[in-house]
Amino acid sequence: MKRSWTSQIFLPLVMIIALAVSCDRLLRRADNNDEQPALQPVEDAAPEETASENTANAQTLNATNNGQLLINDAIDIQLTLPNSWSGTSGLHESAELQATDSSQNLYLVVVAEEEAALRLQGLRENAENYRNLLRNQLAAYESEAPTEVAFIDDEFASQYEIRGRLTDNTSVVYLHTTVVTQNRYYQIVAWTTPEQYEAYRSELQNITSTFREIGS
Repeated sequence: MKRSWTSQIFLPLVMIIALAVSCDRLLRRADNNDEQPALQPVEDAAPEETASENTANAQTLNATNNGQLLINDAIDIQLTLPNSWSGTSGLHESAELQATDSSQNLYLVVVAEEEAALRLQGLRENAENYRNLLRNQLAAYESEAPTEVAFIDDEFASQYEIRGRLTDNTSVVYLHTTVVTQNRYYQIVAWTTPEQYEAYRSELQNITSTFREIGS
């Protein structure tokens, strides 16, 4: 049974710039009913942490025989969504792809990271840095566990489930995936309540697995 969220949901996503690590918080305010919740950032990111409008606002959604393709032509990335999902905005100031199945309280963003500093460490270290900052933003960190995902579209990937509680005691589960390609690093983050995660884990993992760099 779907539970309506009546509190603020924060999602920090990590960006590394010139060896300095910072994170953005995301705020979702849900109504006390089953209508689509309003989504907006807590605060604007600093100018150097914000993707250009040409990149961040370039996503399009195209129907196909196998679902819907959510594409950002500015950096040539895409993923496939079920028909119940839609593209959205406001989940993250710098996300290249943003999607939701708001009727089920399911959310997902993709953030591309091209900073040269990322190349100073490997996938394992960068993924751990991302997860560590995400854990630190939780009011109560409960657990994390790796999945069996090691590749997405033949690219190296690191995927973890992170569980905790927010400042208002709301429980949340993040499916956090770091993908490294020849071009850049990506963070793919999906999140929902624990109850919905148990019901939709496979769907969130399947959506994540469809991530592609176009032409790669």
